[in-house]
Amino acid sequence: MEIAKTRMLEVCVESLEGVRIAIDAGADRIELSERLDVGGVTPSLDLLRVAIGSVPVIALIRSRPGDFCFDEFEQRQMLDEIQAALDVGCAGVAVGASHRGDALNWGFFEAVATRFSGVELVVHRVFDRVPDPMWAIPRLIELGYRRILTSGGADHAIDSIAHLREWQDAYGGQMQFLPAGGIGSSNAAMILDATGCNQLHGSFRSAIRVDGSRIPDPDEIRKVKHILNRQTSR
Repeated sequence: MEIAKTRMLEVCVESLEGVRIAIDAGADRIELSERLDVGGVTPSLDLLRVAIGSVPVIALIRSRPGDFCFDEFEQRQMLDEIQAALDVGCAGVAVGASHRGDALNWGFFEAVATRFSGVELVVHRVFDRVPDPMWAIPRLIELGYRRILTSGGADHAIDSIAHLREWQDAYGGQMQFLPAGGIGSSNAAMILDATGCNQLHGSFRSAIRVDGSRIPDPDEIRKVKHILNRQTSR
């Protein structure tokens, strides 16, 4: 199946206030989680219910912080969390699990794809640790995954331009590659030009609040959205 080449700005948030700010500033899609301070975990159903609205919401599914080596109980828990997120109206889910050594847990990916066939399935940043991404990508395509959220292997996308370009050139017609990690107005144009990707992901967080959480910076979102629209309309 050919992947639509629609430009999209996805903003990662952890609160209803963050959702509202991101949408008002021009976000095309929301990735919703909680505890961004630990890389994100599955958001509560209460938060999901109130966040569903005018733009698609992708729920991050991650049963706990730490590594991605989830045991059987945690994997079953995440399958149930996927079902619950879809039941309240999420457009899709971002998932992932690995074995020791960072090889993807194909049993988990297959279980998700089988139970949720036809759902918008996204591979989250567990992919950044994959030992052989050029082997893993076509297998994920075969299973029905259609987007990979990734920095390209480094902490920040700007440091993995070559990998992102290689994957986009080889599989961009069948898989969306969503650059993430340190995305901002200072590097968005370079990343889009150098990779050939037409979507970007970021939290665009402002200063830490008193309660320890962060909300996105609306001005930064607007700047990146303007860059995305300008670059991909050429």
